[in-house]
Amino acid sequence: MANLEGACITREQFLLREMRVACQLRLDGLGNDEIVEKVKAENLIQYPTERMVGNIARVCCKRIDAVGSDQIVRIIASGMHDASAQANLYAMMCTYPLVRDFMENEVGRRFAELDYQLGPVEMGAYITRLQTEYDNMARIADSTVAKIKQVLRKCLIECGMLASARSEALVPIFVDPDVRDAIASKGDMRALPAFNMLGVM
Repeated sequence: MANLEGACITREQFLLREMRVACQLRLDGLGNDEIVEKVKAENLIQYPTERMVGNIARVCCKRIDAVGSDQIVRIIASGMHDASAQANLYAMMCTYPLVRDFMENEVGRRFAELDYQLGPVEMGAYITRLQTEYDNMARIADSTVAKIKQVLRKCLIECGMLASARSEALVPIFVDPDVRDAIASKGDMRALPAFNMLGVM
């Protein structure tokens, strides 16, 4: 069986505030190394140690490179909160195959089928499927599984797709038009249902 990369989200999290900083620096013309050095030198994301600051800055640069869209970078940097959060989630989908699989095959499918139930039972069934399909997912510890579920659900909460940590029902969202257009301009139509869009208007 193949592997499904992306379990590192348990360390890297949603990081919207940090991504806003890094994306603005990219828009200012800085390259990855320059972004990391500036964030470290000025502790722009206010982490307790320089090593943590550097690690997170590199994570942000990885997402910026993976999303490959100046439009998405601009929305994350300076968009309204909801738009920025949606754009950041899309950047995560471009960076972590696990997040894309979850958003497309679990969240997007449920939006399309008007099946909004997404509680512990459904999350457990989703992870079980991954463990039968992917070698590396079958080997991860129970504690890591729990953390993956937590981070995936937190991503949905940050974007308004779940009302709270205890919610068991997806909330159909209205995606920001700029986010929709940026995704569509990349031709990434597979991602649209994950944001409750079955097509581009």
